[in-house]
Amino acid sequence: MAGVPGHFAHGLNFYKLFWVFFLCCFLGVVIETIFCWIASGRLSQRTGLVWGPFNLIYGIGAVLLTVCLHPFIGKSDRWIFIGGSIIGGAFEYFCSWLQETVLGTVSWDYTGYPFNLNGRINLLYCLFWGALALVWVKEVFPRLNGFIERRVSKTYGVVISWVLIAFMLANSLVSGAAVLRQSQRYEGVPATHAWQQVLDDRFPDSRLAKIYPSMVRVEE
Repeated sequence: MAGVPGHFAHGLNFYKLFWVFFLCCFLGVVIETIFCWIASGRLSQRTGLVWGPFNLIYGIGAVLLTVCLHPFIGKSDRWIFIGGSIIGGAFEYFCSWLQETVLGTVSWDYTGYPFNLNGRINLLYCLFWGALALVWVKEVFPRLNGFIERRVSKTYGVVISWVLIAFMLANSLVSGAAVLRQSQRYEGVPATHAWQQVLDDRFPDSRLAKIYPSMVRVEE
């Protein structure tokens, strides 16, 4: 995972990890969209943010696999597979728990799958995480690493990175606020503040249903 000396994103520094995060937020949506299209025969929205084809889960998952599995690069593939299964399963469980706890919604439910844990994860998908970790460490990351170091401008890389960081932060905050405000509307909380009214106008339930078609509310 060594990089080109002198490049602003050399090695596993902050900028390299951000670009891994940013690109995988996008690539994950593209891959999942194609997969679901092949599986179901129809195109569906797979994004996780209100602006653009991005999903934070893919970006954060890629960074976790990169950082946590870096010490296993020279070890047997089975350790990468086992590590990826554990890391991926724990990450998926946490994301499901956090979404339900904070927003009162869920975007997946594995209750009907064998060997599931509270419907948040299951053994089969944990094994998928392990296989994904192998492919990521052995094939995808080395190529993505080379792409970042060859294609991102050495001169303007830092500036471009911070512009994109600001965009992703704003995108994440607005997305979270829009879904939180939807939960408030569901509970009958009126728009008493300006930000609530803006969110009601810009992100009504009909628009959020198109952005998050898989998200359902958890009934108490």
